[in-house]
Amino acid sequence: MEYQRPFFRRLLLLALCLAGIIHLSTPLLAQNLNGMPPDLQALVAESLKANAEVKQMRSTYKASQETIRSAGALDDPEASFAITNWPTDTWRFNQDEMTQKMFEVSQKIPFPGKLRLRSEVAEEQSRSDKYIYKDKANEVRSKVIIGYWSLSLAYTNFDLTQKNKQFWEQVVKVAETRYSVGQGQQADVLQAQVELGNYLDRLFQWTQKQQSARADLNALRSRPPRTAIPKPQPLNSRPNYLKLDDLLAQAEARPQLQALKALIAKQERSVDLAKKEYYPDFTFGLSYALRQNRGEENRADMVGGKIMINLPIWQESKIKPRIREEEAKQSAAKEGHQSAWNQLAAMIKDRHAKLQRLSQQIALLDQGIIPQARQAAAASLSSYQVGALDFAQLYQSQIAVYSTEIQLQEYLKDFEENWAELEWLVGNELPRRPGGKK
Repeated sequence: MEYQRPFFRRLLLLALCLAGIIHLSTPLLAQNLNGMPPDLQALVAESLKANAEVKQMRSTYKASQETIRSAGALDDPEASFAITNWPTDTWRFNQDEMTQKMFEVSQKIPFPGKLRLRSEVAEEQSRSDKYIYKDKANEVRSKVIIGYWSLSLAYTNFDLTQKNKQFWEQVVKVAETRYSVGQGQQADVLQAQVELGNYLDRLFQWTQKQQSARADLNALRSRPPRTAIPKPQPLNSRPNYLKLDDLLAQAEARPQLQALKALIAKQERSVDLAKKEYYPDFTFGLSYALRQNRGEENRADMVGGKIMINLPIWQESKIKPRIREEEAKQSAAKEGHQSAWNQLAAMIKDRHAKLQRLSQQIALLDQGIIPQARQAAAASLSSYQVGALDFAQLYQSQIAVYSTEIQLQEYLKDFEENWAELEWLVGNELPRRPGGKK
């Protein structure tokens, strides 16, 4: 068997290597499963923990959880002390054998079913608060994603503007040189200087937009407005594989709709609870009476008990209006759910249509217009420098490239924005499939 040992050693070594590869690769696969950049994932996680609105909804949900048990609990028992048959002529406790010092304990017991319904009403309210909390978390997540890509857009467009500013700095020098040797016009120099000034103004605008987007992101994660945020990843085009029917099917489970369904269930139980008011509640009491001895006469203490019920006789003025009130609230909850679904479906259709349009516009710019515009502008400066191209053509070719590149970035940002809004609307994360880089 000695000859088999090297084989088994090699087999064991191979198994350990494979296990190591799987162990190392698994976290990376899990990390990029949703297709978001790691820094964006970190911002989302931080915001969901620190955002004030999310924390408020979480606390509201926790508070409503504590209400469930107390809603189904009995009222506090009552204890009383009384003195009965106390003679006023002598104010002595042992004068009359009917004089008693009475201690009484009583407990109110609601009609069977009332406590259960009260607890169920509180439970449905807590369930609604839980879904409201989840929907708020989804909303904040969507806002963080939108803010991240808005910041990315501001950085990218700043870089594009800076690159075009440098180009126009060269144009100004070329225009001044040509004018100085009598081959150009002064108007070309002035126009080039004006255009250079325009790019300086645009740089100021994109810097301000960076600050605004950064402040918005910091507000979402409860940080000071000027807290530094690393430069985001650039916007990239991605395929749009979403189908409207699938989105509408997923939206039926959106937390907002589930919260409204919980309110409907709550009102159904509230109606049943209101109808229970036709039935009386019971109060059970136990008393113990002390009597004071008189001389050698021993007077025995006394015990007593009682059962009391309330009389629900004010049906027209109290019970029936309460039932109608809860039934009206139930109808309102159902209509609210239907209205929310109608609005939700319309918003999903709108965002889906926008994604389709943006996908087509991105492809048109990326695959058609921008390559042609870049090709036309590639040799424009050198052609203008030797007099083969006039200033107007140079201006038009460069403006076309800048405008289309800026427009492409706007479309990419709008695509990510509508995608994030769809995730909030359907209440579920939509995995991002990678595409080409811009």
